[in-house]
Amino acid sequence: MAFEPQPIRRVVTGNDEHGRSGVLFDSAAPNVNPGAISRGTCMTDIWVYQTTPAVISGTRDDGNLPFHFEPPAAGGHLRIVQSNAKPADYDPAKDPAYKPLGPTRLRPDGVWDRGGQNFYSSPVHKSATVDYGILLSGERTLLLDRGNVVMKAGDVVVQLGNWHGWANLNAGSLMAFVMMGAKFDQEQKV
Repeated sequence: MAFEPQPIRRVVTGNDEHGRSGVLFDSAAPNVNPGAISRGTCMTDIWVYQTTPAVISGTRDDGNLPFHFEPPAAGGHLRIVQSNAKPADYDPAKDPAYKPLGPTRLRPDGVWDRGGQNFYSSPVHKSATVDYGILLSGERTLLLDRGNVVMKAGDVVVQLGNWHGWANLNAGSLMAFVMMGAKFDQEQKV
């Protein structure tokens, strides 16, 4: 079960000291995190902003910061997620990433997690974020408490701090996520 993430070209534009627009960075995105949450998935952070309104001047590279699964609480990030398809000969007994669904736990990164991950599926989780997910290519199944949704290229999901997981049952996928810090208006049921 090998997984080779593809480089993501990142073009960042801005203004010079005279107010003229131009390219600040044009290369493969440097913040590549294969297996950051589960084996078989690669997360590439394109840009991170700590607060809103975001600072949009200067030449710093806010796409090359330490990896955190969640966005900054008062900011957000753009992340590209590459995920493997379920192998035809998949055997959970041979998958070191396999974790069955289990009791809810709070991870050190502030994400609630129920397990359920394997080589082609993320853990079932939720966080205090608003997430816009855009499927760029492939197919991905969104796992919810009350049913699943098969997403195809061009589909968009808006997630409001809900329990969810992702599975690549039929094909690998490339998905963009804009994740922004948010808060629940009441204590969460776990």
